[in-house]
Amino acid sequence: MITTYILLCCFLCLRSSLAFAPHAHLFSNQVDAPSTTTLKCAPESHDGNCNRRSFVGNALTSAGFLVANPSTSHAVMDPSKNTKGTLKELSMEEAEERFRAGRATVDYLLNNYNEVCDGGGDNVRRYLGTVGTQSGLFGISKAMKTLADKADDIVEYTELSREIEQCIEQADGSAYMAIFVTTSTSYTPPEKYFGDAKIEVKRLAKSMDELAVMLGITF
Repeated sequence: MITTYILLCCFLCLRSSLAFAPHAHLFSNQVDAPSTTTLKCAPESHDGNCNRRSFVGNALTSAGFLVANPSTSHAVMDPSKNTKGTLKELSMEEAEERFRAGRATVDYLLNNYNEVCDGGGDNVRRYLGTVGTQSGLFGISKAMKTLADKADDIVEYTELSREIEQCIEQADGSAYMAIFVTTSTSYTPPEKYFGDAKIEVKRLAKSMDELAVMLGITF
């Protein structure tokens, strides 16, 4: 609606400019950058037509920018379509709920690890929250960022938070390697990488428990 209004105003300004300009004046285009056009009057132009044209040209350029760059708020994921993970800002209660959901996912992954691995490396990564958005671990970094306000020792909290993120990253990398070796000439069996990933998931559980104690979060 705002963009339409701007374009309508520009059109009306253009019509007004042309109405007061019975004789066309020469002007040249000077392009300073791919996205910006500057209108210049010919030296013999001494009336106000150039200023009106420049105004209209700049207004149209601005209007084009608005059309090409809609508000980034529309890029925020709709939580109603995904109750597990979201990119929206979290309240403290939502962050705690997300952290609990993430820890529950870790428990399920460890208790059913062989079965999950039967689905392949990407299946493990889905539970880690690095593939898809349905895992309780999806968005865990945003949740921890919100929960930082509850930490008494922000240095220790930051270290633990980073350790949790690193455990997820390392487990994800190992799960990906389990996929890669099945289509390569490597003699390393995928089970080796699944085993490495499980070690990181166990470390992840320990770090999340330590962070929960620090914040007073119970499961």
